[in-house]
This record gives sequence, structure tokens and C-alpha cells, in this order.
Amino acid sequence: MAETESELKEVGRSLSQSRLNKETTVKLLKQAESGLSELSQSPSLQGSLTPLCNALSKSAFLQHKDKDVKLLIAVCFSEIMRILAPDPPFTDDVFKEIFGIFIGIFTDLGDIKSPFLPRRMKILENVAALRCSVIMLDIGSDNLVLDMFKTFFSVAKQGHQSSVFQAMLSIITQILEEKISQPLLDIILKNLVREEKGGPYKLASLVIQNCGDKLEPLIRNYLISCISNVGDSSAKLHHRVILEVFQSSPQTLFLVIPRLTHELLAENVDIRLDAVQLIGELLSLSNLRFGQEYNTVFVEFLNRFADKCADIRIAALESVKCLPVQTPLPNEANEILEAVGGRLLDFEDKVRIQAVSVVCQLAKSNINSFPSEFVLQATERLRDKRVSVRKNVVQKLLELYRYYCDKCSKGVFVIDQNYEQIPCKILLLCFDKDTEAFRPKNLELVLAEELFPLSLSSKDRASHWIAFFSLFTPAHIKALSTILSQKKRLQSEMQVYLAQRLKDKESSDEETQKRILTCFNKMSVYFPDASKACEFFNNLHQMKDNNIFKDLSELCSENTSFDSAKSLRESFLKKIGSKNQSYNFFKALSWKCAYSIINSEIIQCILAEMLTSQKYIDSTFELLHVISNIFPSLFKGSEEHLVEFLSDDSDLANEKCLQILAKSSQYLSLNLSDIYPLLERKCLEGTRLESKHAIQVISSLIHPSDNTTFSNLLKKVLGALNKGQNGNIATLLQSLGQIARFYPSIFDNYEKQIFNFIIKKIICSNELVPSSEETSSCEAESCSFSCKIKIFGIKALVKCYTPNKITNVRNQMKDFFAILSDIILEEGIFNSISISEYDKPYLRAAASKSVLNLATRWDPYISPKLFSLTILRAKDSSHIVRRSFINKLYSLLKENKIPNKYICAFSFSSTDSISEIRTNSQRFLTEVLKEMGKKYIANQNNSGAEKEKLTNHPAYIVIYLIHILAHHENFPSDESQDEDSYAEFSSPLIVMLKALLDSDTFKNNNNNENIGNIPLFTLGIFRAIQKAEDSIDPNMTHKLHKLSKIGAIVTKLLSKGCKLSSEPLRILLPSAYYKVSTNNSEYHNSSRNLIDESFVKKILKAHDISTPKDSNELVVKKQSSDAPKTRSRKRSQNDDKSNQSSKLDNNNNNNNNNNNNNNNNNNNSQKDKASSCGSAGTKQDSRSLVGTEEDSRDCASLVENQVKKKKLTKATQASKGNPNSTENCREKEKSGEALVGCQIKLWCPFEESYRNGIVDSFSSQNNQHKIAYDNGESDLVNLDNEKWELITHQHKGISKFQPKDCSFKKDETKNMSDRAKSSRRKRSDSDSSSEEREASNNNESEKEYSSSDERLIFLKKRKSGLSSKGPISSITVQKSSSLTEANQRDRRTRKRRN
Repeated sequence: MAETESELKEVGRSLSQSRLNKETTVKLLKQAESGLSELSQSPSLQGSLTPLCNALSKSAFLQHKDKDVKLLIAVCFSEIMRILAPDPPFTDDVFKEIFGIFIGIFTDLGDIKSPFLPRRMKILENVAALRCSVIMLDIGSDNLVLDMFKTFFSVAKQGHQSSVFQAMLSIITQILEEKISQPLLDIILKNLVREEKGGPYKLASLVIQNCGDKLEPLIRNYLISCISNVGDSSAKLHHRVILEVFQSSPQTLFLVIPRLTHELLAENVDIRLDAVQLIGELLSLSNLRFGQEYNTVFVEFLNRFADKCADIRIAALESVKCLPVQTPLPNEANEILEAVGGRLLDFEDKVRIQAVSVVCQLAKSNINSFPSEFVLQATERLRDKRVSVRKNVVQKLLELYRYYCDKCSKGVFVIDQNYEQIPCKILLLCFDKDTEAFRPKNLELVLAEELFPLSLSSKDRASHWIAFFSLFTPAHIKALSTILSQKKRLQSEMQVYLAQRLKDKESSDEETQKRILTCFNKMSVYFPDASKACEFFNNLHQMKDNNIFKDLSELCSENTSFDSAKSLRESFLKKIGSKNQSYNFFKALSWKCAYSIINSEIIQCILAEMLTSQKYIDSTFELLHVISNIFPSLFKGSEEHLVEFLSDDSDLANEKCLQILAKSSQYLSLNLSDIYPLLERKCLEGTRLESKHAIQVISSLIHPSDNTTFSNLLKKVLGALNKGQNGNIATLLQSLGQIARFYPSIFDNYEKQIFNFIIKKIICSNELVPSSEETSSCEAESCSFSCKIKIFGIKALVKCYTPNKITNVRNQMKDFFAILSDIILEEGIFNSISISEYDKPYLRAAASKSVLNLATRWDPYISPKLFSLTILRAKDSSHIVRRSFINKLYSLLKENKIPNKYICAFSFSSTDSISEIRTNSQRFLTEVLKEMGKKYIANQNNSGAEKEKLTNHPAYIVIYLIHILAHHENFPSDESQDEDSYAEFSSPLIVMLKALLDSDTFKNNNNNENIGNIPLFTLGIFRAIQKAEDSIDPNMTHKLHKLSKIGAIVTKLLSKGCKLSSEPLRILLPSAYYKVSTNNSEYHNSSRNLIDESFVKKILKAHDISTPKDSNELVVKKQSSDAPKTRSRKRSQNDDKSNQSSKLDNNNNNNNNNNNNNNNNNNNSQKDKASSCGSAGTKQDSRSLVGTEEDSRDCASLVENQVKKKKLTKATQASKGNPNSTENCREKEKSGEALVGCQIKLWCPFEESYRNGIVDSFSSQNNQHKIAYDNGESDLVNLDNEKWELITHQHKGISKFQPKDCSFKKDETKNMSDRAKSSRRKRSDSDSSSEEREASNNNESEKEYSSSDERLIFLKKRKSGLSSKGPISSITVQKSSSLTEANQRDRRTRKRRN
């Protein structure tokens, strides 16, 4: 030690010398460093170190410029201060220079790879250990302290050793403990809020953590000042300070955080937004303790979830998506989740989307702790009113469901019903009508590709299928069935295409190309854009790589597993190429072709799980039943499981298993002999459902040539019935009916025996009379056991007479119809049936439904009487019958199993007193009419298909409805003029007409205006009925006419803008209900006297149906005489030839023309009565009767030939006998202008009469004449499309428009023209005279004139006030002209009534 001291003295003296070079200086300084490092702290060494201290304290060394020298000098000073502490022998000025050198050395601490780093670290550690910072403060070197702070934060790096951070932290802490200033705090906070979380941030955090209490006053004042001055630019900076300080020293902010309430309540949106984001982060950092410690701020934060600004509500949601979820949930977490749940119903779309996203994020953050009820709430947004919301929600929920499935497969989580609601709710999206995104064809890809993780095993998929199918409702089942059905159809069409492609490859022909194109068109509809899909299919067909089609073929195979399907898809898409423009289409195609939703592996896993666990067994069997209906081949390989269920004692398992076997047995590897004993036992001793499906299984497994099996089974069933095993009669009757249905040839041998047995021993049996106790104990809406047996007997007979294979009419069919009729009427054989009053409605309901079932096969053999009885069950006195009947009828109509005429039953029940029945009936009626209309129009518009018969038109149902009403016992008496009685009785007709006229099915059909015009069609029906009579009871004909008259006026009043067509139409009525009328004038006139528009309006008013003033464009509006208005009629401009034969076909000349044709058509008329009626036996009006194709039963071809012959004859006679016919009057080119000034009569189809008027003007642009009617009305008409007759010629150029046989003289023309001008001046006052003139004209027009001269004489007489019966008094004309228009209308109404 003494040597070291002497060496240091020597070094000190050497350094005192002047002009030392660098090398010498460095050498001496290193000697000093070495010697000083060997000395320990001892103030007694001050004397030995004095020379060295004096030498180093010289300005030459303190201000040396060389870095290496300065580093050695700094090391020596630090060692001297260590040895001589606590009182180093330096003045304040020297200390300042020394500390400056130290700070300069510290600036190089950032170079962690420098070889001098150890020396610098040694200096730093000495400064920290010796508390040199206190000396700096004592000598007043605040600037040096500030520089050292800045230096430390600038050089701090993550790569430094921990000792460096500790030394810096120690120095800073020493300074802050001695003195705190705002500049020092600013440096700390500036580095605390750095974006980069590097060394400076770490050092600042450590400083806050160590000195939080010391810094708290300054930090508090700074933050409060920032909060108070929220408008400053540093508004967001203080939030970052709060956040960082909260992480390092949360107690420092105890008095600051409550001030954040002011920001949450600020008017400025940006301020509230920043505050919400800050508090959300504080909640997460504090693990929700923030809510407990600062409850006031937390409550106000929760209020921001309902802020008036949507951006703030979204920010509040965003701020809690990373919230820690624990078990059990603290109160704060529950409050936050409730606030999030409230935003699921927010009125802003983007807020609802964000709320769902937050729920899914929180659920995934800790699925075991998160309450799944909130997931259930989020699934409700799948029914959101906005499509954009639904699309986003679907993606978020699918992500969550895949995460949930993955956790379940790993055993982390168990199946939860609330999570299983996700696929259930997604399935229901296929019923959305406002977007194509959720159509079944698109949801199929969702279920296949996005529902489960691709790596999920078949066993796990089966578990989830079982779980979420247990939540299915009928709507879910319908949606799934729709998706699977579309998938099945596409797969089938793809297999057809692949087969056709091979055929086309072997021998290409045009027919094969057409079939391939048909396949493409059919498959294209299962893609979002059908036109593009068809184009892509054509591109596929052009591909030469056969492996592509091989992959598609294997994908469509039901034997392909999930793993194989995945490999095939990848192989297929690789061959297509990802750069192919149609790559996405082929990717979707690969998913659709594969069994990607459910396959045979999943079914086997489902069955295996059902055998081990009985949970959800009911719903699981329903799932398997749905699959078996669509993909029965997928049960191949599951034979063992099915047979095991079949041998189970559970009735449910047996019934469902048999149901599945019945659907899929043809694909299973089963021998009938192996399971026949089980099946036979089910037929004899099982339930009705078991016996039904057991026979179906036997039928599918039996060899076609094996008749003995069913024959022996039938004998056993009959034997058991004869033994009177009452406890199992229901099953035996079911088996009996099913055997007869599947093997009718066996039933033929026992028909009479079985029929008599069921009638006598079952239906009419006294052994099955219900006891009083049994009747009183019957459950609501359920009949007694004995009644059920009788009903089962009726059902068995129905099945016997409706076999699966078409057969001839059974011998006992007529008797069976008679028995059903007696049961419905409760007469005849019904009197011999022992049954309680309580059970009678159930038996009637069974009989009426049996008629419906028989009508599916034998409707031509059902008499009109039985048909009427059956339809009227919709008005049965018992609500049990009505409800059961309409539901059964609706199901048959939806399946297209029953003729459309039965639809009229809904019109009776649509006014039912029970709300449920009334509502359902109205819905049923609307739906079936809509479907019927769509099918009809589709067939009419399909040029390649056979045209639909007019008997299949929806309006044709009215024909049967009117016939039923006419034969109803409650028909108002002939003398009755009570509108209320007619309103109540005719309500079914009005309901039906309103449903037809309100239907928009035909409105967009422009291909055939006549067929698409419901009012036109119905008017044609009513006109046809007016000209026919009842074929069952002619005495009912006048009732038919009354009803048709009411219907015609109702149609006129309810139709909106009816548009007529000039195309000739003919409606043929069913011959079983109507026949040709021989003379219906009496009935027709009587109905006209009673039924008029005002009468029908009162009927409609009783039904609360308003009639729009401009409801029909064919009815000319009444105009005031001082301001007449003109309105154009809309007419179809069709072939003139179709009108020429119809212009003389009107009510005024029917008798005359019929008399002329009696000799020629007498025989034909007799044939008409026997086969068909309607327009066939009456004259054809061009706008009331529809020309149609022949009906196979009701409309025979012979009748059509007769109709055509009659029509041709009448048209020919009319053109010859009437010089003013349209055929003769339309030959001149300028006939439009030539008619101006002429008086004509124009046919009005709704009023069914002619209206007189004068042609006022003509427009050549639209070929329309303006007609001024005698009553003051005016109208624009295209006479080429109308039915009209010329009354007088009053134009000077009329010679250009003369008929061929007519030659006018100039003086006669002039006289007529003068009279026409006079008439035009008085037409506003000539209403009364026009009526008398029209009556005279109608009488005279029935005559035929031998020449045009006779016709001219008649016209002149009529114009001068004379007729064949005498002159019309001029006094009458003057009197009528003095009446007001209102009085004239009243007068005409009274005349019609009288």
C-alpha cells in the first residue's frame, strides 16, 4: 500500500509537468487508475493523493479535448471521490467541472458495444454509490442535474445490464428525494408517454414507481390543470400520463381520477370519447378494481353506453372488449355486460354490430367464465331489420361457434345449449326475403364450410348435431330440409350430367347436347348468379382433363368420408387453378357436390351415441328421419344399429326406427328373413305407426315375385280381427289397410269380406258402444275409444280403395260413397251406428276427410251431391269438424293430391265465428290461390310445355261454389228483397271473389292478357252460367242466375282497372253440374229485376267492403252537364275477325238468331246437354266467353266442334242479314272521320246492354272516337275493338262509309244530317227519350230486313219519332228534357225495379 501511495505521488508530480504529449498523459493516467483502484476508502490517504488531485484539478485536464484522456480523467476523479469520501478535496468550481466531465462520459453509455463501456459503467456506479447527485444539488448545479436527467433518459436502452438501470434509477431517486422541480417531472413524463416502450420508458416507469409519493403533488397539479383546460392541445397527452402512472403508481392518481367525471360529462364529443377510452383501459388494467375504488366515475362511464353520440357508444363497447372475465363475476363485470347487452338493441346499425363483436370477443377471452346467456342475446341480432347487421353478425357468431366447437373437442368446455342456438338461428335466415345472401343455396355453403372447424372429427360433429337439433322447431326443420333437398337435387343433376358427358364423348348428338344444357340450367339455379353459373358450367364442359370429372363423381358419392372429400376438393381445385377466373365458383361447386354437411360417418356416430345415451333421443330420431327423407342412402353401413333399436322395448325407438327403415331399406344390406319375425309382431301387436312402417319395410325388402308373404300376413290379420281382440283392433285395421294399399291384388280376393266386416263388425258394431263413464272421461278435443275404432275402420277402407298402384274401380266403391254420405248427413246407415252425441262430430269429420282422401284418386266418381256435402263441412255445426276438415284439405292441396275445385271450401270457413278457424281459412285460401295461379301462368308462358286447361284457372273454382250455394237449403226465398239475408248467404261467393281480385299473381303476366285478367275471366264464367241451367235440378236454375248476377256486379265493383281484350274467349262448364239452357229468359229477367248495382252495393257494405269510385275503367263516370269530362277506355287491339262474329251476339237478338238456327243445330244441342255446357249452347260474347282446349272429362271435343260450327253459322247469318254489321261497315279506308256526326249504339259489357250516343269527333293519331252519350256522359273509344251498331248517318261524306247493299240519296242524307245536328244540341236533355228509343231499337233490331232500303225506312221512322208500334209523343220528349239529371237517374232506377 505504501508503494501504491508513492507511485500515485510520483504520477501526480509527473502530471503537474507542462506540455505532456497524449501518449505520456494516457500512460500516467492509466497508472493512476490502476493505483487508485487498489486503494480502499480512507480519508487518511488525502495527503498521498494531494499531488494527483492538484494535477488533475488544473484546467488543462478539466478541459481536455481528447475523449480517451477525458475518460481516464473521469475514472481517476471517481476513484479519488470514492477513496476520500465523504469529503473529497475539491472546490465547488472543480466539482462542477468534474460533474460536467461525468455527464459527458454518460452520453456514451448508449454505445453498449464500446470497449470503454466498463470504465463508463464504473464511473456511473461510483456516482450512484457516492450520492454525488447530492453534492451537485449542494453546489447549486441544477442545470447539471437537468442535463444528467436528459442524458440518462436518452442513453437508456433495453440492452443495458440491470446494474446500469439501477445506477441511473438510484441517481435520479437521490435527486428527487432531495429536490423536485417541474422541469425534472416534465422529462420523466415525456419519456413515460413515449410511443416506443424502450429503455427510456422503462426508466421513467421505474422512477414513477419509486418516487410516486414524492412526485404526487406535481403530477396531481399537472393533471388537474390539463383536465381543467380540456381545450388545450395536450388534452390527449394527460390521458396517456394517467394511464402510465396508473400502471406504475396508481395511488398517485387517487385525487386525479375523480376529476375525469367532468370529461365524461363534457359537451365536446371528442373529450367524452377520449375519457371513455381511458377509463376502459383503466378498468382492464385494474382487473375491474377501478369500478370499486372510483364508483362515481364508473357509474358515469356506464352511462356513456347510452350516450347520445353513436361514436361514444361504440367507443364504450370497444373499451371493454378486453375486459378480464373471472369466476365468479364481480358486480362491476355484470353491470358492464348488462350495458353491452343493452346496446344489442341500439337504434344505430354500427353500434349493434359492435355490441355483437364485443360479446363474441369476451366469450372467446374466457369461455368457461363468460355467461352464455349473453351469447343467446347476441344471436337475436340475426333477426335484425338491417341486412348489413345480419351479415356481420353471422360472421362473428360463426367464428365464436367454431372456437366453441374446438374447445369442446379438446375437453376444455362442455356442450352448452346457448351456444348451440347459433346454428339454429342462422338456419332461420333462409326465410329472409329482403336479401339473396341468406337464401338456402348460400346458407348451404355456410353450413358446409364455416360452421365447424375443418379438423373437427365426425364424432364431435355428431355430438353438436344432436345438441342443436334438439332445439329445432318446425321452422328449423323446414329450413334444413330445404337446404338438404337443394343439395340432393344438385348432386343428382351432376350425376346425370357426368353420365351424359360420357355418352356425348362416345357419340355426340343434338339430343345429348340439349340434355346437358338442361342439366346446366337446373344446376345453375342453386348458385347466387344463375346466368354466370351456367356460363361456368359450359366452361367446365370444355375442359379436357378427365380427372376433374372423376373428382366430381367421387365427391357426389355417399361413400366418401370427410377426409377423402377434403383431399378430393383440394385435388379438384388444384387442377382448376387458383388463377382461373371461375375459381370461386368451382370452389363452391366442390362444397355443394360433396356430402359436406352430413354424411354416413356422422349418421353412424349419431346412432352409436344414441345407444349409449338416451339424451335427446326424440329429437335425434327426428333428425335421422329428416335425413332419411332426403338422403336415405346415407344409412348404408348403419344396419346393425338400426336392428338393435328395432329390438328395443321402447315404443318410440321402434316407431322411429321403423320409419327410417321404411325410407332407407332399399339401400341397406338387410335380409327380410332376418327381421321378418320382428316386423310381423309389430303388424299384429305393435302400435298403429309401427304396423304402418313395418309393412312399408316388408314391401321394400320383399322380392317382387313373392306374393305369399303378404297373403299369409293378411290371413293372420283377418284371423286376429275375427277373434275379436279388441285391445289391438286399431293396429290390425292399420295393417289391413296398409297391406291392401301395397298389394291391391291380394285385397281383391277379400274385398267383399273385408268391406262387410268393417261395416258390420266395426262401424255398426254394438259391441263397441261407449259407456257413460268412457264418454264423460274423454279428454278435450278427443273422442272415445269406441269412436276411434270406428274411425280407424273408415280409414282402413279408404286405404283399401286408394292403393299405391293404379287399379280399376272397386266393386264396393259406390256403396262406400253412400255410407260416407249417410254418416255426414247422419241418416241411413248412420242410424244403425251406436255412438254418443259427443262422438258424432268426430265421426262426421272422419267421413268428410275420407271423401277428400278418396278424391285424390276417384274424384270423377264423386257425385255433385257428395261433393257439396263434403265442402259444406267447412260450415259444420261443430268446430271440431270445421277445424279438422280445413286442415286436412289444406295439406292435400299443398301436396297437389286433390282437384282444385275443393278450394271453395275455404270460402265458407273464412267467415267462421272462431278466430283461429277464420284466420287459418283466409290464409289457406290466399296461399292455394296464389300457388295455383303461379303454376297456371308458368305453364301458359312455357312455350315448350302443354298449355294449361282453363279448368285449372283459379277463377274456375267459382263455378262449383255457385252451384253449391244454389243448392243450399238456406237460399233466400224468391220474393225476398232483404239485403242482409243475401249478404249473409252470399258471403262465401264474395270472399272468393275478393280473394281472386286481390291476388297479384296475374298482374305481371303480359303474355296473355285475357287469361291474366281475373275480372274478365270471372265475368265470362258468370255470363256462361247465365246462359245455362242446372243439370241436377232445373228448378234451381234461377238461383244460379241470381248468384251469377251478384257475382258479375261484385266483380265489376271490386275490380280495379279491368282491361278487356278483343280475343274471343269460351268457358265450358262441367256437364255434371250445368247443361245447355233451353229457355232461361224468365229466370234471367226475374234476377235482373231484383239484382242491380245498388242492391249489391248494400251487400258489400254489409261485408265492410268499400267500392272505389273509379274501380273499373269500363264503367263510364257520371259527369255534370256543365263540366263534362272525357276518359279513354283501355282496350286490347286484336284481330278484327274475332269481333266480326260477336257484334250481333247480344241479349237483344239472341232469340231471333237461335230460332234461325234451330233446324240446323237441334241434334247438336242434345249432345251439348249430355257432355258440356256454358258457351256451347248459347251465343258467344267476345268478352265473356273464353275459347279453351278440350277438357278430358267436362269439356268434350265434340262440343267444341259444335260450338265452332254454331258460331260460324251465326256470324255468317249476321253478316248477311244485317247491312250495318261491322264486317260490312269497316271497308273504307277513311271510315274513322266518316263516322263523325253519326248516331250509334255501343255495347257495355258490365251493364249488359247498349248505350246510345253520337260520334262527336275523331282522333287519327290514336284512332279513337269521342262518343257523346244521350245521358250527358262522354268517352274516348277505339271502335275497332268495340261491339257497336250504326243507328243513323248524319255526315255529308257518309257515302264513303256506306255498306255494300246500301245506297243513300243526297236529299235523304241531308235530311238525316239536319236531324242529327238538332239532336246533338238537345242531347243533354234527352235522357228519357233515349231510354224509349233504345227500347224501341232493341225490339226492332231483332228483325231481319230483306234489303238496305227497309233498314233505311226503319231508321227514318225512328228518328222522326215513329216505330212499328206507333209514334213517340213529342210531349214526352219535352217533359223528359225538363227533368234534372238527378231526377232522371232516380226515374231510371225505379223503372228497373218495377
